Amino acid sequence: MYKILSLLFFILNVSISHAQTPKSSAKKVEPKSVPVTTKEKPKVVSEKGLKTEKAVKADELEEEDLTNGNTQIGNPTLNKVEPTRVYDYTNSDLLVKWHELIFELIEQTQGYSPNVASRNMAYINLAAYESILPANLSNISLSDQLQEFHRPDSLNIDGRFFNSAVALNSAVFKLVDKLFISAPYIWMEKVYALNDSVNVHFAKQLSPDAMRKSKLYGAKIAYWIYEYSKNDGGHQSFLRTYSMGYKLPICQSCFEINRVADLENTGPLHPKWGENRTFVAKNQEEIDIKPKVEFSIYPNSSFYKMAKEVYDISKQVVPNSEKLQIANFWDDAATFTYTAPGHSISILTQVLKQKPVDLATATELYSNLAIAISDAFIVTWRIKYQNNLIRPIAYIKKYIDNQWEPALLTPPFPEFPSGHSAQTSTMATVLTSKIGDNVSFTDYSKYFVGPPKVFTSFWSAAKECSMSRVYGGIHFRDGIEQGEELGKIVGKNALSLRYKK
Repeated sequence: MYKILSLLFFILNVSISHAQTPKSSAKKVEPKSVPVTTKEKPKVVSEKGLKTEKAVKADELEEEDLTNGNTQIGNPTLNKVEPTRVYDYTNSDLLVKWHELIFELIEQTQGYSPNVASRNMAYINLAAYESILPANLSNISLSDQLQEFHRPDSLNIDGRFFNSAVALNSAVFKLVDKLFISAPYIWMEKVYALNDSVNVHFAKQLSPDAMRKSKLYGAKIAYWIYEYSKNDGGHQSFLRTYSMGYKLPICQSCFEINRVADLENTGPLHPKWGENRTFVAKNQEEIDIKPKVEFSIYPNSSFYKMAKEVYDISKQVVPNSEKLQIANFWDDAATFTYTAPGHSISILTQVLKQKPVDLATATELYSNLAIAISDAFIVTWRIKYQNNLIRPIAYIKKYIDNQWEPALLTPPFPEFPSGHSAQTSTMATVLTSKIGDNVSFTDYSKYFVGPPKVFTSFWSAAKECSMSRVYGGIHFRDGIEQGEELGKIVGKNALSLRYKK
């Protein structure tokens, strides 16, 4: 009996000792030095898995993850690490600061699908541009250039006792407050704090009359833009992103919802989005983009071979592979990223952080890009639901390998054309025209997936984004190629907008 009690006492002491051992006592593994060109790739995980990774405690991450200043090398990290900077609210930094917060709001706000995000960012940036006009006489309003958009005479004021930055800040704040009404309270506190900090900054420099006039003007612009937005077909679309009453067409080539990815949803994403009003009238017209590969289930057919390509490539999309890293980097799914349009507008944001411009130029760049991307989503969704083409996961499971699973989750809307390809091609078309080709930038937006990526041009980013959808098993090659062509058309139409007299 005594021996038994002694043994139990010894086991208890050992258990207590292990339970009280701090994490820091564990053997520390020094990470290997990783050169700048090395690309370590994360494993593919579900949306819930990515959320968990993003929320992991800092003390559970490897130390010394960063080298070469503030550039991330190697593994994903808890926080986005970029070169430190001081924001100048008199130039493009003011819009950069607002967009950094807007991207976080998109990530945190319920119902912010890529469609909703593209729409609302377009209205916010339209308001930002219109708000600076009294002090920028060489610029002209987009009134009568956009569909059903008419500037009231009451907004034509002189530039005395007026400050563009204060007016812009007021306009953006008011619209963000309206368009993100479902955002968590803690994030709206940040919205109010940013608005207040900008006003406090300028109140030290401007007269009370200038502050009052500028803030009031920005608020009037926001009200006008918000009223204009109500009639486009997407008003308060964040309230219900999935259509429960939409009847999916049934045919051999028709899109099906993948229940593995969408267990909680019973309908497709925004099936009526293609009916929304575009900003540019030409984008409302029918655009001749159709599948070039005819549907077939026969092994010797072009369509089967196209699906087989996705299947064969998927065998190379494995942990620590470059293809998996690329697939994850551009996997801009809603609820845990900026979404696809947010990623594209984030590219402009990072370019302007690298090389600031004056406020008027920044508002032109942001508004032209955001308007173009919003139109790209409307046109893409119109064509998607006209064709209702089957996704790779359904086709491959039926006709090639019933055990196959793609690297990424398949979203609940038709395959053709690729939305990622269309909107990044739109981005590249607009920014190449506005800023130039061969503009190098570092994309820090997906810090929780892997290291930042350096691109030598907007088109190099767009091309990689397109191929990422094949790597992820989301799209066929025809879908991405036709999506790119669609983006070029939409972007070119948006570039017809005049910003200067």
